[in-house]
Amino acid sequence: MGKSAAETVKEIEETRDKIESEIRVLEERLPKPAVWTKRLIGLAVGGGVGGTLFWFGVKRVRKGRKAKKQQAAPVNAVIQVLPEKWAGKVGDALENGQVKNIAIGIGAVWLAVRIAELRQLRRMNRALVASR
Repeated sequence: MGKSAAETVKEIEETRDKIESEIRVLEERLPKPAVWTKRLIGLAVGGGVGGTLFWFGVKRVRKGRKAKKQQAAPVNAVIQVLPEKWAGKVGDALENGQVKNIAIGIGAVWLAVRIAELRQLRRMNRALVASR
């Protein structure tokens, strides 16, 4: 490579020109049917790829139209999460105002379990420290 940037660029351009002229000479040596065959193969491959992309696009548009048609008709479905017996009890509790008592009871049970878990972890940590 040259000592300056200008010399390097000049060398690169000379190399590029040399390669291009060699390619042109090789193309001239190829028989004319080979050039046309190459073009036909390129056309066939390009057409195949283009056709495939076209049909993928058509399929996507059709799917979109189907999805829009299906969205237009909403389904009125009732999904029962709770069994019938429990649903009645929950409904009665909501009407009578007993929900607060039930929520406080669930919270108290959770708190008791959490405190018991913390006590057990403390005991285990003390046992680990003592065993060292």
